Amino acid sequence: MKKIAVFVVLMCMLTSALIANEVSFFYTSQAHHRNWHYTDNGIRFDWYGKNYGVDLNLTPLLTQNPLVVNEAWMKFGGKTFGVKAGMMWYPFGDVETLPSKNISIFQPLNFDSAVMLNFCGMFGDIGWQAYWADAGRIVWSQPWDKPSFVGARLTYNMGDMKFGGSIRGKNLISNDKEYPDVGEIAEFGADVSWLLAQSIKLNVQGYSIQKDLTTDATQMDMFGLVSYEKGFDLPFVKLTRPYAGYFSKNGMEDYNIIVGVNMKPMKNVFMKLEYNHDSLANVSDTIILQAGYVF
Repeated sequence: MKKIAVFVVLMCMLTSALIANEVSFFYTSQAHHRNWHYTDNGIRFDWYGKNYGVDLNLTPLLTQNPLVVNEAWMKFGGKTFGVKAGMMWYPFGDVETLPSKNISIFQPLNFDSAVMLNFCGMFGDIGWQAYWADAGRIVWSQPWDKPSFVGARLTYNMGDMKFGGSIRGKNLISNDKEYPDVGEIAEFGADVSWLLAQSIKLNVQGYSIQKDLTTDATQMDMFGLVSYEKGFDLPFVKLTRPYAGYFSKNGMEDYNIIVGVNMKPMKNVFMKLEYNHDSLANVSDTIILQAGYVF
């Protein structure tokens, strides 16, 4: 079976060379790290076009388990008004999902994916999205049934600045079946990114999100990232863009601090090396490496 799994991975790599966007490899010294977007070491394949997207984690195949579908959607319609249907990342905040586009590795759990019907479009510099998402039992193979979400997001581009606002609600139709005492919940997010002098990029975001599955109380979390987008050349790794970030969790009581470098040693190759310090006493500091190839 392992030989078959390896063969499947190799065939996917060959297919990617023909039609895919990129393939990436992810390694962390602390696998299954809490509050991580990528929760294990792995191999990730991404296929994206104008009207479709597919994001797969193939690592489980190597251990004879089903692969994980992060995204698989198609878009119908035009630029002003369109609709995406399928498995998608939540439009809740300003975070690039492609490894080659996202300068850092760390991503908060606010950006889960779910089966979604997402109406979207652009009016000049204003972008809008309105969606219904059914998390169901397929998000991260969780054993419980997560409630549905109804949400919306607006963005406004103003030169080197971008503003965004997000809102989503759950249990709007009925209470959580697993936790009947949990009522309707509204979550909010606001974000702004600013590219200074075409060199330094600031990305600051704040969220009011559900504190725990068993309560309808909410908590505030913050997300801050600064990166030197212009970068500089170093021997061997060539174009290098350093970055640093702060990410709160548990209602601002705990946090992660990251410091990393995003490197481009060859035209179609990217590499990221990141150090992550966690404020929790029982969680070790982590070294993370991500590398990929853009076809």
